[in-house]
Amino acid sequence: MASLSHSLKAHFLSTPKPKLQTKKHPAKVRMSLQESGPSVAVVGVTGAVGQEFLSVLSDRDFPYRSLKLLASKRSTGKSISFQDRTFTVQELTADSFDDVDIALFSAGGSISKQFGPIAADKGAIVVDNSSAFRMVDGVPLVIPEVNPEAMYGIKVGKRKGALIANPNCSTIICLMAATRLHRHVKV
Repeated sequence: MASLSHSLKAHFLSTPKPKLQTKKHPAKVRMSLQESGPSVAVVGVTGAVGQEFLSVLSDRDFPYRSLKLLASKRSTGKSISFQDRTFTVQELTADSFDDVDIALFSAGGSISKQFGPIAADKGAIVVDNSSAFRMVDGVPLVIPEVNPEAMYGIKVGKRKGALIANPNCSTIICLMAATRLHRHVKV
């Protein structure tokens, strides 16, 4: 047995490794900036979650016709590069949501409570990452992979605003796994 394993080892060590073939792909075409896309605002863009919003929008080639980067007065005027373009951070005000279709909020509960309803009243679909609306009747608490039906009737471009809350990050991760188990074995 010892000689057999020794000869197998020698064989595996002497076998040439296959060469990795790399295919040349044409440059990826960005489909994000589109006239037919929604206008998007990111509230709290200079924070960690605001930056992650931008990263996800880019990674998923989310279509948009315009992008507003909003933050507090002290961040006003900062430049942020996004998809080979430079954007200037604007101060968040009640007028920030004119002609905005989707507003992604991650600036804390008090900012969400103050500006989320204003954005929705102006026709934006507000996706709030704070705890401000998680327990409010009439505001769907949504994890798209778990309960997308909770957003029934909410449509971009209808100028009929809405508030959408999401659970905290650890709850989302837990429910992503637990929901699949529950659907199969009713845990």
